[in-house]
Amino acid sequence: MTYRRSVRFKREFALLPLEIKRLARAKFALFSQNWRHPSLRAHKLEGLLWHGHQVFDLWVTDRYRLLFIMDHDVVVSFSIGPHSIVSK
Repeated sequence: MTYRRSVRFKREFALLPLEIKRLARAKFALFSQNWRHPSLRAHKLEGLLWHGHQVFDLWVTDRYRLLFIMDHDVVVSFSIGPHSIVSK
């Protein structure tokens, strides 16, 4: 798999509290080993598309989420932040 981050994602990540950044990096490491690991709680967000691709939600913490898409062997993270990003 190839992993990419959007400009928006990079900007949002830079603004996160240090502890959330640390936790997110640990989740990224786990994701790269097994994106279906139960602790990630990764799932499709029904009816939500980003550039024509199905959007997935991954738990960083109970309050923070990461949104990504999968396009064949490329994963693009495009947003990270409080749970409210899911409803944007």
